[in-house]
Amino acid sequence: MDKKKILVLGAGMVVKPAVDYFWDKCNYHVTIATRTVSKAEAIIAGRENASAVQWDATDFVKLDKLVPRADLIVNFIPPAFQAESTVICIKHKKHMIHTDFTIPEVAAMDKDARKAGVIILNEIGEDPGIDHMGIKKSLDEIKRNGGKVISLDSYGAGLPSFEDNRNPFGYKFSWNPKGLMKSALASGEYIKEGKVIEAKNLFDHFRLVDLEGLGTFETYPNRKCAIYKEPYELDDDVSFFRGLLRFTGWCNTMRKFIKLNLLDYLTVNNFENLTYNEFMRRLVNSFKDGETAIANYFNLETKDDFINRLRWLGFFEDKKIPTDKGSNVDVLVDLMLKKMSYQPHEKDMAIIHDDIVVDFNGIMEKWSSTMVVKGISGGDSAMARAVSLPVAIATRLILEGKITIRGSVLPVHPEIYNPVLAELEEFGIKFNHQKRTL
Repeated sequence: MDKKKILVLGAGMVVKPAVDYFWDKCNYHVTIATRTVSKAEAIIAGRENASAVQWDATDFVKLDKLVPRADLIVNFIPPAFQAESTVICIKHKKHMIHTDFTIPEVAAMDKDARKAGVIILNEIGEDPGIDHMGIKKSLDEIKRNGGKVISLDSYGAGLPSFEDNRNPFGYKFSWNPKGLMKSALASGEYIKEGKVIEAKNLFDHFRLVDLEGLGTFETYPNRKCAIYKEPYELDDDVSFFRGLLRFTGWCNTMRKFIKLNLLDYLTVNNFENLTYNEFMRRLVNSFKDGETAIANYFNLETKDDFINRLRWLGFFEDKKIPTDKGSNVDVLVDLMLKKMSYQPHEKDMAIIHDDIVVDFNGIMEKWSSTMVVKGISGGDSAMARAVSLPVAIATRLILEGKITIRGSVLPVHPEIYNPVLAELEEFGIKFNHQKRTL
């Protein structure tokens, strides 16, 4: 039997566990296509059945030549490149897996994918991904038992483990930091008793949430949720919230970053010979030193937590910004990465939690599911495992003919979520379920 060939697009921070699975469990040949070949080579680490090719995500001509050589394409690159890459896969009748949120153009390719006899499996990472599978499994059980869903709250997070949460932001980067900051500027929504509430500024809609056994977190809307009412088969009058979790203090910090225009990633500025302190002054058009200028701008004392966070990052120092040109968020992310990256001995954790309130003929129950994935000290991060392993498992199931559904789909079908969730348990990635009468 010919060795199966996988084309992996991207070599970012969450890719390695999937590639390891392809080698160790499946003996597939893996080609990693990425802009920075050295990152792919670090993942390959000299192993056979692997190759790395230089590829820029905008080079669709080259992608059109790479795709026919593979049996299945796994996409770890940003959503901006989803549409064209999916078109190419459908053209060559190749299965494709996306880990990120589905863009409308890809969702609309369902008919084309079914006609080509391929599956375009979307949103099968951590969040989105494991959350969809866990929720839909519970919802399907509720439906079989005749229950009516009154509300659904779903939370996801990638955070430092409790023992390694040791900086003023309560956060470290286990995935693309610039992507995180860009997503903070997106709008979101949630549903209250059937009414869609728009959240133009995500962080104006944050609240505290208590998760039993884990503690109290801040949560804010995680993009749009109304698009999931149909695949989740929820009623029109449901309350529905999809939120991200952060340790307390994060949301007000992000609100101030936005007000300072510090998350701007579109405008290219000249930073030549500019110090961080001068950069801060320039943000608020002040001639005072940066610390005083920012404190006055927000009517804060210089000992305020927000000022202390900026000070800790180094924003009030008279050091020159190391790049001559860039966006404001480039300056922020560069400083954050220097102090908010995981050290080899430090661990992250991925949290997925959902609460479903159900009416069983007048008897109200609350169904809760919690999953906590811990990173491996000196090894793979929790986020990498939680994003990458569902992808790897689904890839094997597709190529072995155990997932037969075709089209552009979410992992909300039993033939997908049942075997994927079952195998994830072999890696210690499993939900703890509780049911209570209210």
